[in-house]
Amino acid sequence: MAPLRTSLIQYDGNRRNNFTLIRIIFAWSVLYGHSFAVQKTPGIHDSLNSIFQGSVWIGALAVNGFFAISGYLVVASFVKRGVIDYTISRVLRIFPALIICVFVSVFILGPLFSSLSLSEYFSNELTYKYLSNALVYFKAKWHLPGVFEDNSFTAINGSLWTLTVEFRCYIILAILGVFGLLKDRTIANLLLFSLLLFGVFFFMDIPMLGINEKWARPALYFLIGVCFYVNRDKVLLDRRLALFALILAYSSFGKDWFTYVFPLAFVYLIFYTAYATKYINTDGKFGDISYGVYIYAWPVQQAIASLFPDFTPYMNTILASIIVIPTAYFSWHYIEKSMLSLKPRFLK
Repeated sequence: MAPLRTSLIQYDGNRRNNFTLIRIIFAWSVLYGHSFAVQKTPGIHDSLNSIFQGSVWIGALAVNGFFAISGYLVVASFVKRGVIDYTISRVLRIFPALIICVFVSVFILGPLFSSLSLSEYFSNELTYKYLSNALVYFKAKWHLPGVFEDNSFTAINGSLWTLTVEFRCYIILAILGVFGLLKDRTIANLLLFSLLLFGVFFFMDIPMLGINEKWARPALYFLIGVCFYVNRDKVLLDRRLALFALILAYSSFGKDWFTYVFPLAFVYLIFYTAYATKYINTDGKFGDISYGVYIYAWPVQQAIASLFPDFTPYMNTILASIIVIPTAYFSWHYIEKSMLSLKPRFLK
């Protein structure tokens, strides 16, 4: 437990934080939220929606939290280690597991659930276009020929669009960093504030991001995460501020001013929970399975909805969790962690 009043800068380089646990909770929250989309059941609705009063849903809340954490941690990586280390770290963290997931979708999941014959499936150009999802930068491809045709949604993996947004945020951040715009706090704050204002009024004109309006919200949270790092010596982790942020966040649900106050309050609560609450060694017990849970949840849930159309969303959540969590555990320990361990070789 942290002292009553500290600042974020006091935790620089401190690995005894709860980010891994928070990310796992966020990833599972997306799985839970998507259950009500992929396994639609008349008369059954997400009970959390009544709490959020239409302002947000649990999946969007979790994704935005991901982006805030990402913005904070990756700008720290760039500032402390430089562009080469930053680039290698981002590539090794994102691509290996994603490539495996995309290949599993195309060459295992697709043939098993396609209404087409194997020859028709593998001769269809859409099958191979889906492989471009492994490159992240391009807009996500949603469909494989004949797969999940009778489901509420036919998308193979409805979660991948966020990786495209995040990767583009990484690129923009790297460009700003290469030009030295992140080293001086005054310059960085002026730049970030200018980006915020420009995004509010002209988001669709922002290079690489202004493609889809729904990309604006996660990009905003990424920007807030970067701002928290740049001003980490000014961000106080105070129990009273945390309580105020919690009350402010909760009271904003269903209000017109939700958009203006909730993001800052929510992000503050994330960092307070990460650093100023009791440390839980999730990495030592499970590893960082959040990425695996996130990228595998939707296709597993779609498969369940296809095999068991009479399931309720809650049944989908339970069965998907039973399948996805071990899959994510395997992905972290045998793919993601192994690839990240190669970074020193690449740096040499």
